[in-house]
Amino acid sequence: MEINGVAFKDPTSGGGTSAAASTLVDTFDTFLALLTTQLKNQDPLDPMKSSEFTSQLVQFAGVEQSINTNKKLDQLVQLQTSSQLNSAVSFIGKTVEVISDLLLLKDGAAKVSYGLDRNAAQTIISITDQNGRAVRSVRGETDAGRHEFEWDGRDSNGLQMPDGVYGFSVVATDGDEETIDTIAASFGRVTGVEVVDNAPRLNIGELGVPFDAVFAVRESEPSD
Repeated sequence: MEINGVAFKDPTSGGGTSAAASTLVDTFDTFLALLTTQLKNQDPLDPMKSSEFTSQLVQFAGVEQSINTNKKLDQLVQLQTSSQLNSAVSFIGKTVEVISDLLLLKDGAAKVSYGLDRNAAQTIISITDQNGRAVRSVRGETDAGRHEFEWDGRDSNGLQMPDGVYGFSVVATDGDEETIDTIAASFGRVTGVEVVDNAPRLNIGELGVPFDAVFAVRESEPSD
């Protein structure tokens, strides 16, 4: 199955648990063959002790049980991933607000939000490029609660930056220069969905974000 052009591979197909189970069966068959041969050829006057074989049999049984448990877990993960994937696909075309320290500059504009745990004496919003170089730094709102900031895509010298993914951070401090707890998020229109490491990920243009980072979904405004 393909989602947004990305092949969705069944995590239970090939390798992993199946390979481990196959290896266990082969090893167990070999062990039983050796045990049978040794029992047939043992010295009647000096019979071998069965405690070691019993211990190994118990170990094999424990490993087999663990592999069967892992199979069940793989199936549960697959079901959960499929359920999340169905939910994620419904987000395509909608605008989402996601917890992230990245933003997508598109058509020379980007919007982020941030929340302050309490009133601040100073709030600084910093934007960096993909190499970590400072692009722009502005003062933000200082009241406790949620706020939004719209970046016009210009750097500190007034030059228009190219569209793409940028990093941003929000640092708020009180009158004693103590850091205030903040939470930052970025906005974007979902353009596709893909599965990465058995977990759905939303594509917002060039920006990829985990599905569980979404905390708000809105209808996108119609384009011109």
